[in-house]
Amino acid sequence: MINTYIVDDVQSDRYIARRRLQKTGCFAPMDEAVDGLDFLQKYFGRPEGAALSGNIPTLILMDINMPELNGFETLDELKNRLTDDRLDHQIVVMFSSSDNDRDIARSVNTGMVEHFFTKPIDDFAIAEILKTYRDRGFL
Repeated sequence: MINTYIVDDVQSDRYIARRRLQKTGCFAPMDEAVDGLDFLQKYFGRPEGAALSGNIPTLILMDINMPELNGFETLDELKNRLTDDRLDHQIVVMFSSSDNDRDIARSVNTGMVEHFFTKPIDDFAIAEILKTYRDRGFL
């Protein structure tokens, strides 16, 4: 099973992503966060914490435009807090209503984002995510 976080401020987008991921039977446990700050608090246990607590997700499905911390700011913070070994076990997928070339390029330039998909997430996106896991030997 693939531990998963869905980070998006729009409840309906989280719901669609969760349902599509659940249908595969490969993604669980599945947690949600309403923005980047909420994600970091849940992921690290407290906003200023340096140690992980609970399940370490291996898939982070991240929206770009969110209140508090946007997707890029959240990834910067995550990158600053995790060791390279832990980063190697995270697969980050940006999913956004934006298909702006600058957002796509910025996602690629983070060095953390494996895929960029526009919302709503679809079967092609799920297949690509699963292929990435297979290629890395996680499945």
